[in-house]
Amino acid sequence: MSKHTKENVKRSIQELAMGNYSSYPQDYDPAKQDTNINIRSLAKGYWDVRDDKEIQRDNKLGIQLEDYEQWTQEAYNTYVRQHADALT
Repeated sequence: MSKHTKENVKRSIQELAMGNYSSYPQDYDPAKQDTNINIRSLAKGYWDVRDDKEIQRDNKLGIQLEDYEQWTQEAYNTYVRQHADALT
C-alpha cells in the first residue's frame, strides 16, 4: 500500500499538531479566545512550509488547506480530551 494516501497525510499532520499542543500548552488553552486562531495558524503554517514533493502529493490527493485546518482541529479535540485534567 502506498504511503501517499489522504489518511496517512492526515495522520502525519495530526501527530505534528499533537506534539505542538504538548510542547506549547499555553498557546492552546481551551479557556483562551486566541486558541482557535492559534490552531488555524498552525494548520496554515504546516500548509505554507510544504516542500515541492508535499505540494505535488497534496495536489494529487486533492488535499486543500481546509483539510489541514480540519485535521489540526480534530487533533486538538483529541488533545483536550486526553489532557482534560491538566488543562483545567
